Amino acid sequence: MIFLDLELKDSPGELLKALQPISSAGANIFSVIHLRENKTDDGRVPVKVVLEKLNEDILNTIVLDLEKLDVVVAKINEKVKKINFDVVVIGHIVDTDVLDTIDRLNKIGLVVDLNLTMPTPEAESSAKMRVIVDSENLNQLYEEFEKISKEKGLLFIKSC
Repeated sequence: MIFLDLELKDSPGELLKALQPISSAGANIFSVIHLRENKTDDGRVPVKVVLEKLNEDILNTIVLDLEKLDVVVAKINEKVKKINFDVVVIGHIVDTDVLDTIDRLNKIGLVVDLNLTMPTPEAESSAKMRVIVDSENLNQLYEEFEKISKEKGLLFIKSC
């Protein structure tokens, strides 16, 4: 059996949308547990899906198709696949090209939320970013934080 821990947007039709790639791949679903009361920090709804054993290629195709639909595949068989965490950034965020910073981070993970506080145009600003990254890319993301920090004089405070 294969156990998938998914995180879905809390909107009508998201569960059906998430089950479609599994069905299209011909996988047999044993159970679906929708955990509405256990929402994640970013408001997503956890869903546990139990599938019959699949070959690795079909499983990888399902995972890629789910990710294209903005479904977070958090775990496969209890192995953490995605890490979802917050980063606080302090410095001249806007002046040092916030879009470039986000684009560079998105090459490794995905910035899914940004809340920026800018007291005055001359003062340093702060931002809270929510980032989702594959667990195997976490160190690479941390290295990119360090590079950006040195290049742009920004301070990154990581939550994990």
